[in-house]
Order: sequence, then C-alpha cells, then structure tokens
Amino acid sequence: MAVDEALLESAVHGGPCTLRWYRWEQATLSIGYFQVGDGALNDPRFSTLPVVRRLSGGGALIHDREWTYSCTLPASHPLARDARQLYVLVHEAIIEALAGLGFSARMRGTSDASRGHAFLCFSRGDDFDVMMGDHKILGSAQRRRKGAVLQHGGLILQASQKAPEFPGIFDCAGRSVPDEFLIARLCATVGSRLAAHVEPAAMQPDERRRALEICPRPASDSV
Repeated sequence: MAVDEALLESAVHGGPCTLRWYRWEQATLSIGYFQVGDGALNDPRFSTLPVVRRLSGGGALIHDREWTYSCTLPASHPLARDARQLYVLVHEAIIEALAGLGFSARMRGTSDASRGHAFLCFSRGDDFDVMMGDHKILGSAQRRRKGAVLQHGGLILQASQKAPEFPGIFDCAGRSVPDEFLIARLCATVGSRLAAHVEPAAMQPDERRRALEICPRPASDSV
C-alpha cells in the first residue's frame, strides 16, 4: 500500500494513470484512514494479524484469500472529477470481467445506512458494492489529493478463516478459475475503461524510493 501512496503522489504531479492488482504474503488487516483501531484490538480473530493503516477511508479489510486492486488518476483525467462515476466504472468493469469467466455479479444498488459504522468493510452495505447473490465480494474506497485520486479495494476469492462469514466468488459459484485467467481478464477489462492505451510498466526509480520511505521494506516493482 506504500506503493499505492507513492503512485498517488506521482499522479498529483501529473503522472500517468495506473492500475495494479496484487496479493498479500500473509493474511493482513488494513484499517481505514479515519478508523479507530480498537476493533482490531478487541477482536481475538485479529490479534495475531499484522495491521496496516490504509490511505483511503472505509472499514477494515482482511487481505487474505483475495486480490487487492488500486488505480491512480491525475487531476487532468476526466474520471478524476467524479467520485461516483469512478466507482461505477471500475465496478462495472470488474462485473464484466467476472461474467466473461462465468461468474454472475451485480452492484448492490441501494445502501444500508444501519451498517455504515461496522468495523469490517464487508459488514457494511454501500450501493457501489459488488454482490454475488446476497454476499458482498468487492468493496472500494478513495483518497483524493489536489484533484488526483487513488481508488482501491479487495475482491474476495474465498472466505478467510479469520472471517468465514464473508464468502468469495469461488465459494458463491462453487467453482474456481486459475489466477492467471482471472487477473488477465481483470487487467484488460478495467484497464480499457481507464485509458485508451494500456501496457505493462515498472515503477519509476523515484516512485520506488518514495514507497520505501513511506514503508521501509522491499516493495514490488510490479505496476
């Protein structure tokens, strides 16, 4: 997530639109930027998990059997001006990518204000949520700086042992697909909605240095 923050800073200075999909080496709890961390301390399920604080808001996420995505857009990008439009576009693209692999998903369409303050993101109910049946499989959040925007979220593949109440797409469908098929389709479908031309790229040296300043650990070169 330090890489995401470094890419947002690049976008603030006019850098290109980026899209990342990544996995976690071990189950990790990310806390929303404005959240109080008591929920992590008070729940024994999370006591052994590494905890990080995200740059974006929203509820806590358990990054385990899932793919995390992020996209950054400079202020000059047309989609950077409308938070709602960006949520809808990315989520509709993910729904389309899943449909191409035989998974039927939809956006929730109506929010559930009564669950708006639940500690875990997947206990909340936002109208942008991506659903399979009655289960939320994807939620996203944003952070904006000087007109540039970072949006990221988690796509659950299978329920985590730390939160078995949240099934993933493979649980809901009763079948799975190889990671390489899923990611290839997600990258192509979401990427084509964000930019007319999409190509693989590596982090710039200054972006890598900045990510290591934010979080002084080895950071992936993959963008």
